[in-house]
Amino acid sequence: MPGLSSFEAARQIKKIRRETKVLSLTMYDDEDYLVECMEVGGNGYVLKDSPAPELLAAIRDVHRGGSFLSPRILSQLVDDFRSRIRTTHGKPRYATLTPREKEILKFLAEGDSVKEVATHLNLSVKTIEAHKFNLMRKLDIHNKAQLVQYAIRRKVIRISTEPLPALYEPRA
Repeated sequence: MPGLSSFEAARQIKKIRRETKVLSLTMYDDEDYLVECMEVGGNGYVLKDSPAPELLAAIRDVHRGGSFLSPRILSQLVDDFRSRIRTTHGKPRYATLTPREKEILKFLAEGDSVKEVATHLNLSVKTIEAHKFNLMRKLDIHNKAQLVQYAIRRKVIRISTEPLPALYEPRA
């Protein structure tokens, strides 16, 4: 969505008119997006490839004051819940990160050094190092390569599909 992110738009709408119902129509069947939607006050989450009757049901449910989750998302949540019950502890997720840790993750994954992140955010290098340590601990990440891979998988950063420029000119 150009301009504001859908989450920021929803946040601003809810701030101005709390009673407004927000129904997200999205292509992301990802739990972290769902969590963000709910954190900004969303009332429903519908996948773009949902059949028309499901979209209509979502609109009706939310309009009546209810909530709605696409069945595929609901199924994923139930499966995730079941797997957490079976294990002694669930693997930490992106949703457990603080907003500042998410911001630092993005900068680091885009290639900024700790010192550059500190400059961008007007914070000390020690503060950034502490946030970096915490986010890597929470995500069970042990090096920068894993951090970048995680950020790509979670769509924190996007990879350009543009071809890279040649590093040297071949001789004729």
